[in-house]
Amino acid sequence: MTTGYADFIESYFETMHEYLDRGYQVYMMDWAGHGGSEKVKAAQVKPGDVKKPAILDDHIADLHQFRTQVVKPAAGKPVFLSTHSMGGQVALHTLKNHPESFDGAMLATPLVDTKVKGIKRGVLSAAFAAAVKMGFGDHVMQGGRQKAVRRITRARRERKKDNPVRMGLHKAFMLGKRDLRAEDPTIAYADNIYRATDAINKPDVLENIQTPVLFSIAGRDNMVDNQAIRDAAKRMPNGRVLELPDASHAFWIERDDLRQKWWQAIDAFMGDCHAAFDRKHAPVNDNDKPAAPAAAQAPRAKGP
Repeated sequence: MTTGYADFIESYFETMHEYLDRGYQVYMMDWAGHGGSEKVKAAQVKPGDVKKPAILDDHIADLHQFRTQVVKPAAGKPVFLSTHSMGGQVALHTLKNHPESFDGAMLATPLVDTKVKGIKRGVLSAAFAAAVKMGFGDHVMQGGRQKAVRRITRARRERKKDNPVRMGLHKAFMLGKRDLRAEDPTIAYADNIYRATDAINKPDVLENIQTPVLFSIAGRDNMVDNQAIRDAAKRMPNGRVLELPDASHAFWIERDDLRQKWWQAIDAFMGDCHAAFDRKHAPVNDNDKPAAPAAAQAPRAKGP
């Protein structure tokens, strides 16, 4: 399991227990610069420093390392990836680069593409790329994290009346002694987001991801481009999508009815993935093999 942007492991405690209750082993990581992971303050980075604030390419590399060096799946069992929002963009690149890593993926309201389109996107993308080339990549985007968090908080505030206990717990994690806040995004991070979303949406990229993927769409999502999710599901050979019209971006910490619909979709999806995994790895029975064609006999030589 992985998180979305500016999120942390602790907020997924219910989701982890849902998987555990279903009999799955659960491995989870915080992205570099998020939650309990190491953080690098951009303001303290000096020329020549090896450690720099993480960007999306680092997350992609970290997820592959986490999968290959930390996750120890049970023998003969499928491995699934469960993530959200920005983690969905990382997941798609991982499935593209390392198709053997996972047997299925569940992407809740994933970042497939940004909501910034047209001329504005072109101008911003060019500006960020130019700033990185000029050496300003490690400069903090002032208020970048706060703006994202405010948008998330605003959506969650609307849902607080539906489930005040769940939302209160999430807030308690945020205000605890342990600093779980994400480091502020840098110009290089924003540039990387545009480059990554451009790359994953190019022709014949999503079409070549064979791993089964279940997407969810929240009808009241103000963070990601829902049409890009629909398009991705259609383009991918084994993509499917669940739409929740009344849900917002982080619906799994909201109303129970929304969570239940998502889990019903997950159960059906994972059941299909298990069946496909079993068929793929089933031992071949000699009795099931087609009979070998009879060997051709050489013509007999005719006598005198």
